[in-house]
Amino acid sequence: MPMVPSGFVHQAQLDSEIKNALRKLGPEAVHVAYNLGEDSTGEPSIFFRIVLTDAAAKEDTLAEITRRIATLLFDEIRPIENWGLHPYFNFRSESEQQRRKDPEWA
Repeated sequence: MPMVPSGFVHQAQLDSEIKNALRKLGPEAVHVAYNLGEDSTGEPSIFFRIVLTDAAAKEDTLAEITRRIATLLFDEIRPIENWGLHPYFNFRSESEQQRRKDPEWA
């Protein structure tokens, strides 16, 4: 599929694709939020904020779980190929979110 021109994204269609992808995530991801914007180089981007269970955020499982979730979202949504968006993935545990109470992650 061709690249979408910078700055143009059909928000409802993107939302639908993201919702479909989220259904495939495991129970480790308790909440996913995202927004569109420019990265530090000015490129159109999608920024995912993913809250994990505390068990999933443990040191011995974190790398594998975050890799699996990012890969699934990347493969399902195809942000670069289908939307012209560079994807960024940020992860936080439930307990960290409860301490910070960051509304952008809610």
